[in-house]
Amino acid sequence: MTLAKRGVSWAQTSVGRSMIYGQGGFKKQEKAGLEWLNKAVAQDFPPALSELSDLHRVGFKSVVRKSQEKANKLLLKSANLDYAFANSELASYYIRGANGFEMNPDESYFRASVAFALDGADGQAAFILGGFHYDKDVPRPSPYLACYYTNIATSEDDNGYSCHMYSKSLLRLTSHLHGGYAINGSNDKAAIFFWSRKSRDLGCDDAIRLLKKWESNEQSSCANCAKKAEAGAKFKQCSKCTAQWYCSKECQVKAWRAGHKKDCKRARILKFEDFLYSE
Repeated sequence: MTLAKRGVSWAQTSVGRSMIYGQGGFKKQEKAGLEWLNKAVAQDFPPALSELSDLHRVGFKSVVRKSQEKANKLLLKSANLDYAFANSELASYYIRGANGFEMNPDESYFRASVAFALDGADGQAAFILGGFHYDKDVPRPSPYLACYYTNIATSEDDNGYSCHMYSKSLLRLTSHLHGGYAINGSNDKAAIFFWSRKSRDLGCDDAIRLLKKWESNEQSSCANCAKKAEAGAKFKQCSKCTAQWYCSKECQVKAWRAGHKKDCKRARILKFEDFLYSE
């Protein structure tokens, strides 16, 4: 409060937000909070502009009038003053054609790129950029960048879709590198299953369906000798990654020594760059 009274914009924003919502030890006082927030807005403080934009977008009781036009004007100003969150929100709106913004993939990619340049941990921007590369909607799509960006997005995943996209991106990268052939020691299937199961556990319906299909395919033949499973027969499953099946103990040991040991170890590496260069 002392800093806010001295005209420090971030403090004014913090006091304003805290009063509006009655948090951080402040008594709930919507009008007083809005006055403090507007002081920061008057100084063109980007987070304050973005905060006021949110209030106008939904309307806040009798304190802030609901106005999509006002909300969008404030959000654009905040983004153009290099606020990562505002650019990320714009990227989301432009890719969907939402909240008064026309669908514009080029603008979405631009805004997501700006957001990520300003904040390399912005999960929403990373997910959008990863999607552009995965869907090949950029002039030079890269399977590496699809993995890189979607992997960053998994750190904020609360519905499983980022994990799902990362697992699919890994699958595409494997096809790009090895032509679809699984090679022990550089086989990403264990990691693909690991991330797909994380997605399933977060409730992603697409992952549930795809994982069921993948598991059925993998169980149908030995991962070492390619022997087909007979009807009703159950192959041995790797107990560590649970992503490979073998017709016998001998095949399981051969695959382990040939490099599956490395694949199992790599599967749970969370950061894509570490996964890519792991030994």
